[in-house]
Amino acid sequence: MRRQLLKLKKGKSTKAERRFAEILKKNHIPFRAKVIVNGREIDFLIGRYAIEISGHIQDPSRNEELVRLNYVPIHFSNQEIFFLTEHTLTDKIKQLC
Repeated sequence: MRRQLLKLKKGKSTKAERRFAEILKKNHIPFRAKVIVNGREIDFLIGRYAIEISGHIQDPSRNEELVRLNYVPIHFSNQEIFFLTEHTLTDKIKQLC
């Protein structure tokens, strides 16, 4: 997990991504960060869940591609990561696992 956190250094990731990773780590949820899937970078993989954290609208064709590869795309906005309480966000994540 330490290696995954190193991929999320300041300058290579957003504050929201780093906060999300810390919540995963704190709750002992195994994850992979900044994974390349079919030539595209996915922010986090938790099992078959491909989690994207961003401040913009997601590309539907990218979601379709992930589904074809047997991943379940999940999107969180930067605002969700910062404005939901850690407990609420943890519950949402645990529902996925």
